[in-house]
Amino acid sequence: MNKPNFSKYLDYAELTEVLEQMVAENPSLANLGSIGKSYEGRDIWVVEITNSGTGAADEKPAMYIDGNIHAGEVTGSAVCLYTIWYLLSEYGSDPLVTKLLDKTTFYIIPRVSVDGAEIFLHTPYSLRSSTREYPEVDKREGLVPEDVDGNGLILQMRIKDPNGEWKISSKDPRLMTRREPWDEEGPFYCVYTEGILENSDADDIKSAPPKWGLDINRNFPANWEPEVKQYGAGPYPLSEPETRAIAEFVTSHKNIVGAMAYHTTMGAILRPCCTIPDEKMPPLDVSMYKTIGQKGTDLTGYPHISTYEDYTRDKSRALKGVLMDWLYEHMGILTFSTELWDASVRAGNKLFDESPTYEEAQLNLLKWNDRELAGKGFVDWYEFEHPQLGPVELGGWNSKFTLTNPPPQFLEGECHKNCLFTLYHAACFPELSVEKVDVTNIGPDLYKVKATVVNKGYKPTYGCQKGIEIGRADPVKVVVSGESIEFITGKQSQEIGHLEGLASSFGRYQRGARPERSKKLEWVIKAPKSTVLEITAKSKRAGVCVSQILLS
Repeated sequence: MNKPNFSKYLDYAELTEVLEQMVAENPSLANLGSIGKSYEGRDIWVVEITNSGTGAADEKPAMYIDGNIHAGEVTGSAVCLYTIWYLLSEYGSDPLVTKLLDKTTFYIIPRVSVDGAEIFLHTPYSLRSSTREYPEVDKREGLVPEDVDGNGLILQMRIKDPNGEWKISSKDPRLMTRREPWDEEGPFYCVYTEGILENSDADDIKSAPPKWGLDINRNFPANWEPEVKQYGAGPYPLSEPETRAIAEFVTSHKNIVGAMAYHTTMGAILRPCCTIPDEKMPPLDVSMYKTIGQKGTDLTGYPHISTYEDYTRDKSRALKGVLMDWLYEHMGILTFSTELWDASVRAGNKLFDESPTYEEAQLNLLKWNDRELAGKGFVDWYEFEHPQLGPVELGGWNSKFTLTNPPPQFLEGECHKNCLFTLYHAACFPELSVEKVDVTNIGPDLYKVKATVVNKGYKPTYGCQKGIEIGRADPVKVVVSGESIEFITGKQSQEIGHLEGLASSFGRYQRGARPERSKKLEWVIKAPKSTVLEITAKSKRAGVCVSQILLS
């Protein structure tokens, strides 16, 4: 299979072509479908990947993966595409990939904001997610981002002003630093986004409300709040076709037991919850998040952190309506949201380290830009005669593929290490096994059958404790089938509850109690000699396992 170009950010047509080609070359492993249409009518593609020869996709525990829910965060779609390629190309040669596709299903949505990404990739503009204009206003007043000099970039404008808040750094003339309260030695500047004034004048420059103000990752039902409390939330939960399509897909695929969502920019593995601390979450879930998250840190170098405790500085403004929290809190699915790429960390700054000043951190970035990018990530300031504002200077970071997303030469490295984390998360799924099957002939056509159903996986068969709390996890069912069989004792079909996983063996039980990872079952069956019995253990989140026994 040809390897896609992972040093290039693909637009919708290119992404569609690559997906169609990879699926066509791997018909026994992959299917391409659409979860719905975007605001502008584009298909939101999903690739279903599993070995169809070892069972149906919906009869295996599944991993849900999406990327690029925010329009400009196109690194997420690249990681999803890389994961698809890696699974398909490594099946049969990589033992982990082979085992996973034999026993697991992957549902991968490479790009959620299919409309917004087109604008981000093909124009100078940036936007948060959907291209639906929101909130609707009669006219916008203020400074609107625009490529005023036609060079294909929207940079920054600096304008000399004796009352300005900024001045040129004495350490690097490219860098603008905050004016100290006591500083009276100019020149001073006001710094704005490159743009034009609409329905406003140059005497009072203020940013206009954005044309595309929706943030569809604030549009999910979990803790949703209206626009006045959560910017970009939309008029009501799941108001947008993209979010509704995701919700309908997830709710109709009850075998999903883990999820990964890809964003940029910070270089960190975020986990629920966005609105509450760990102490208010089920202890088992926190333990699993930390254990699996640590593996992610080992593989990616990104720290794994609680969104509420570590990421949200102002606890009074916790994030609301987020997909990650909806997947966990409403669907009971253990979910990580990875913020890909951090140029600042690459430049030597430390995440969450408040000791370097803004100036020091920016100086490190500029040195990294000069060293690794040959200076191409930053546009030196240059004079320009603005049609409304007169003499200004334009310049600053060419941020789209420097700060927001990695420069193309760094893209594949980000893709690979995050793909590996996905695989190891999937390797933690519950895994049913029917073991210790014993058959004893106790009379003419009469047999005592014993078997043990075991969860060999790390996660419990209910996925996570939240799944139990909200009633989203179906119990394990055991069914015995065969021709002309009669049950003297025991039931042909019975629910045996849930089986704990390896995760439950650490720290949850006291006074010698042990988690119930297996269940012993027994039947007395009347059946002709040479009858083939099938003992099937199954659950939505743990898959299906079948053991056959010949009565003799």
